[in-house]
Amino acid sequence: MTQTTIEVNLVDVLNKIDNKIDRIDQKLDKVQINLEKLKSQNEQIVKRIDNVETGINTMTLGFVELLGVLITGLLTIVGKITFFPNP
Repeated sequence: MTQTTIEVNLVDVLNKIDNKIDRIDQKLDKVQINLEKLKSQNEQIVKRIDNVETGINTMTLGFVELLGVLITGLLTIVGKITFFPNP
């Protein structure tokens, strides 16, 4: 092989490597864009979960308060019957 053939082969190899690097760079850009989309979707999901948790906490507190009122009412009725029977 002569020097020019080796140089031409090296140039070809370098061009192929350049092309592959460019394709890899494009793919990395796409991956980065997709990652940013996923992060934004993740943040939206976290916000939705927080809203659901808030709703569940509100319903739980409402149920506990209703149960407290019910128990208080029942205890009042039992206390009235026990301590103040009708003559």
